[in-house]
Amino acid sequence: MLINDQLTTFIAVAESKSFNKAASQLFISAPGVIKQINALEKNIHVSLFNRTHSGVTLTPAGESFYQDAKKLVAAYTQSINHAQNLAEEKQVVKIGVGPLATGVGINNLWLEISQKYPNINFQFIPCSCALGSFNEFLAGINSEFDLVSSVYDVNLLRAYSLTATELDLTPLKISVPIQNPLSNKKRLSLDDLKGQTIALSPRGEFSCFDRVRDLLEKEPTITIKNINGFDIPVLNSCVENNWLLCSAEDWQTAHPMLKTQNVDWDFTAPFGLVYGETHRQVVNQIVDFVNSNH
Repeated sequence: MLINDQLTTFIAVAESKSFNKAASQLFISAPGVIKQINALEKNIHVSLFNRTHSGVTLTPAGESFYQDAKKLVAAYTQSINHAQNLAEEKQVVKIGVGPLATGVGINNLWLEISQKYPNINFQFIPCSCALGSFNEFLAGINSEFDLVSSVYDVNLLRAYSLTATELDLTPLKISVPIQNPLSNKKRLSLDDLKGQTIALSPRGEFSCFDRVRDLLEKEPTITIKNINGFDIPVLNSCVENNWLLCSAEDWQTAHPMLKTQNVDWDFTAPFGLVYGETHRQVVNQIVDFVNSNH
């Protein structure tokens, strides 16, 4: 039995001067009231009531304890209300976003979470790179923003003390400058890639892109161009130089002059929420929602 319940029962008995009346007020049985009072007296080693056939009265110790008990219950109630008010306050969660950390699906996810938890406000923080070297992107987690949605690599997560909750396996595709004739094809074959320059992140940064590189390096007519990220300047360079870009499924909106095409391969990359191994409690709330609903 919680001590607060015993105090509430004690106050009711003291003010009504009756176990039965207190029981009626508290919607419990008279024996239940007597049991709580007996437990309270046993806990504090003090007799609080004089019991008679006509009712109960407070002992001198009970009178003193009654005044303090009212203050204790009021303080307890105030503490509970304060804690609940804090829990209901708006919590700002900062989401790192970039041209490649977007997509209709993930935007809908933020909407779903905000509808489920109206106490969470999302603030979107631009980050210049969402892939590639990950330097600025990874450094921003837990300093500039709380989490990000992105393709990720397990080795990089480990190196930067990050973790991720997978949302999907996103197919890897080829983004083609619209001036390139390949942009008119619905699907690209490996033969279509012959003679082209294809931009990739350096070997060792992303295992998914390394697997693509292993395949492309078997064709001597394909030139591989190492890039240090996937931000807008890099996308502009692909358009200006007519380079193809190995990309993920939702990146077709990243640059208006690049068209993302399916390719005859089965390469994928994990996509999900990336956040620090040490993080704010509200991030757990988001992750729990994702695990329960996706």
